[in-house]
Amino acid sequence: MKTRTKVKAVAYKANAAGKFKANIEPYQILDKKELVERWAAYSGLNLSRAEAVLTMLEGFVMDELSKGNRLDFELVSFYPRLSAALPARDSSPDAEGLFVRGAVKARRPLVNGLMNELEAVNDLSSVHSHIYNVFDKTENKFDVMAAGHVLSISGCDIPVDAAKEDEGVWIEKRTHKGFERIAKGRVVGYDLDMMNVVFDEAVPSGKHVIAVYTRCGNGEGYRVVRVSRKIRAL
Repeated sequence: MKTRTKVKAVAYKANAAGKFKANIEPYQILDKKELVERWAAYSGLNLSRAEAVLTMLEGFVMDELSKGNRLDFELVSFYPRLSAALPARDSSPDAEGLFVRGAVKARRPLVNGLMNELEAVNDLSSVHSHIYNVFDKTENKFDVMAAGHVLSISGCDIPVDAAKEDEGVWIEKRTHKGFERIAKGRVVGYDLDMMNVVFDEAVPSGKHVIAVYTRCGNGEGYRVVRVSRKIRAL
């Protein structure tokens, strides 16, 4: 029998039915440089050519999506969708403040393929909170922020309870004494491993740290989780 790769399943806060939500913690996050290197090794292309191919693919996908098209690849589909649902059948999306965003859907070969390749394991002793990335939905860019913009923070086990004063999301700066809080964000949405935050106060220019103060998904312990790289204020 084939041995499947084990990936970590992380449990989150229980829902109304008493069951815990769960998600997979990434085994490894590959940035653009690492993707290019692995694609070059896999395809046999040199690094320059491999990067050019990936860049052209990204440009092609964005160009087609910007025309309103749906792209069905063998493994995934890319398509535009609205940011939320309409309150009524004849509502105007623009009047409701909705915007078009990109979406990705796994197709059957990918779903079936991963079922045979990966095995999810829930090891509570090794669960740890983590922030993967920060995305400014207004600017449509990673690792930037500005007052009034919605920041999408993705991570693992980072829910906050707005009713608790010591929990929340802060902008911090590093000093010789540690970290100093600059401004607290307002959580406007949380779903599984994604949190939407708005900083209403003006953000000082420069690069800062995003810090999430949380009691984890299961309420087991209070901790501070900081993004691994600095976020630039616009």
